Amino acid sequence: MYTKQLNCVAVLILVCFLVTGCATTQKIADDIMGKEPTLKKKIAFMPISNTDYKEKDLDKSATIALKAFVERSCDSLVITESSPLLKALEEIPQSPPGHIDNLALAEAGRIYGLGAILEQHIENIRHFTDKRGIWGFRKIHTFLQISLRIRVYDVETTSVLLDEIIEDEVEVPQETWQKSGDVSKLKNEIAQPLIVKIANRMASIVCQRLSEVPWKGYITSSTKATVNLSAGKDVGLTIGDILEVFAIGEPMKGPSQHVYLVPGPKIGEIKVAKVYEHHAEATSIFGDDLEKSTCVRVKP
Repeated sequence: MYTKQLNCVAVLILVCFLVTGCATTQKIADDIMGKEPTLKKKIAFMPISNTDYKEKDLDKSATIALKAFVERSCDSLVITESSPLLKALEEIPQSPPGHIDNLALAEAGRIYGLGAILEQHIENIRHFTDKRGIWGFRKIHTFLQISLRIRVYDVETTSVLLDEIIEDEVEVPQETWQKSGDVSKLKNEIAQPLIVKIANRMASIVCQRLSEVPWKGYITSSTKATVNLSAGKDVGLTIGDILEVFAIGEPMKGPSQHVYLVPGPKIGEIKVAKVYEHHAEATSIFGDDLEKSTCVRVKP
């Protein structure tokens, strides 16, 4: 019976392909056979809070360029920037500087339904001279070099999904360098375009890496009648979606006292009943203590 159904679908798809083309054919096939919902992943950028950092303006430019690229080119990602979230991220302890309290990071991320949190900063900026050109006719040229680093933290496990450094350089015309003589004075004319170029390359890598990670949501609270989720229309949840609930496994300690949250076995299922812009309500299909879960995932 199932083989006969598949044969009928194949014939229908072939006819539709000849008449309407691939896009319509794919939609008809999805309608007939069913298609797993594709949910977007919410992400957030750590605020640049070190006001004494001399390259803060360039860091801001890099963040703006990263966000613009993601919004323009990464259909599977949604940037979250609410004031309460940014305040929560600013309050996350960093001791020593640059070492984030990953458990606090995960807690904030779950409350706001984030899949990942991104932290970027200028790793290095310098000028240097080098001989370039055809051998025998090489001349000394002056360059400005910038290194941008980004870490992408997985909210579910607190692990680092990506730790990437991109370095690029641009030649500074001799007359420009002679007029300025200082890297800080080259920001608008030379450094800004370079940091945007680097940020666009970095954003492409981030989009590719996060596209490989499945969507995960989080239960923020529950009662006997309702399970509350920190995801809603913003990620594409719809009424009737079935989500699997997974327990929290035994945490693991890594280097430098880093604690990793390990997902446990499946402990239940829930069905989305109401969907709002940034959260949703679901009803339990089966399972107990669902609030004590590590995450929810779309049921295959």
